[in-house]
Amino acid sequence: MTGTDSAVVDDDDVLTLLVERVPETRRLVEEKYGLRQDEAPPTVDTGLDLYENLVDLLTRPVLQPALARAEPDGDLLQRCFGFVEDVYADTSEHRRGAVYFQVLECLLEAGPYLENSIPYLRGPVRERVSRMLKHYEVEGYERGLPALGTASGG
Repeated sequence: MTGTDSAVVDDDDVLTLLVERVPETRRLVEEKYGLRQDEAPPTVDTGLDLYENLVDLLTRPVLQPALARAEPDGDLLQRCFGFVEDVYADTSEHRRGAVYFQVLECLLEAGPYLENSIPYLRGPVRERVSRMLKHYEVEGYERGLPALGTASGG
């Protein structure tokens, strides 16, 4: 899945996009920002929370557990990585750095995270992960990720 919106998402709209794409994060957003059930996420002054929000609202509680499952939920992973693609599509170093450090590097924390994510990585996000694997000389991925047509599991 690629991101569905061709327009660049503003930093303060990332929470709204997260809750829309990955409703599994709604409760966490509500708790963090003291929102009532179904109250819209804040859209002002949240850009500075981007690093923290990516890891605390998406990566640790939703993405990594989904990737750790013996039978990963393909729909959930497509939505998570579609969201990540849209956030990464911005050309700002702040935004790309947040995705790199808070989402993509976390794929290396346990074997199943990386292996189960491969079928869902697309476009510039896939290219970045491939370069990261080569740079870190990750065993089995010294040449980066396989071509999409040869990726296993997807």
